[in-house]
Amino acid sequence: MKGAQGIMIAVALGVVGFVCNWLYLEREASRVELVRFVGVSQPADVKRGDVIQSEDLVPISMPKSHESQLSQVAVLWDQKDLVIGQKAARDLAVSGEAELVMHRDLTTPAIKDINELIAENERVMWLPVDSRTFNPQHVDPGDQVSFRIPEFGEGASRSQPTDGGGKIIGPFRILALGNRKGRRDVRQAAGLASGAENVIAVAVKVENPGGKLEPQAETLAGILAVNNFQGVQVLLHRRDKTKP
Repeated sequence: MKGAQGIMIAVALGVVGFVCNWLYLEREASRVELVRFVGVSQPADVKRGDVIQSEDLVPISMPKSHESQLSQVAVLWDQKDLVIGQKAARDLAVSGEAELVMHRDLTTPAIKDINELIAENERVMWLPVDSRTFNPQHVDPGDQVSFRIPEFGEGASRSQPTDGGGKIIGPFRILALGNRKGRRDVRQAAGLASGAENVIAVAVKVENPGGKLEPQAETLAGILAVNNFQGVQVLLHRRDKTKP
């Protein structure tokens, strides 16, 4: 009888110990700060070459202590917009378990030569812009810009145009900023660096093949020849989100 009571007491103590350990581990786990990365899980069926959709993605939580190492190779959940619309470089989540999306899993967008980005009646013109009045981080190829040209009337000089003068010409489509022909955030996600972006390439039209430039492009060329585009301000247009 005493032996049975001893066994019951031992079992009870074991259960109590198990519960206490479980509660301790639960409490400690709740104290671990987590950070979320982009993942893909079933039933998403993402094959190599497929365009990744928002519904394919799930957040995968990892201890924040691993963030500095993981963020160099994996995509943070806050940056999931960089993944949506990209093509997968390999099959993802084929094992049926959630899988982190790595930077190398995304294909770098194909970069065409700049003269492949223009129509038959267009030409490429490079324009130096003043880095003090232009922030290329907020501009991407495909955006449209106009230029405010200072008016050099009677009594004016290159450094001091007439008061209240100036006119706006444009818009022009940007083809490249420096050597960048795509979105800055996509290049960064692909591990590509951007150089100086104070020279922009824009598409200008010709009136007929082999003929003159359109009048507003001739104006740009004239300003460039006279004062190397000094004093010209870049005006960014609203982006049309309905266009690709």
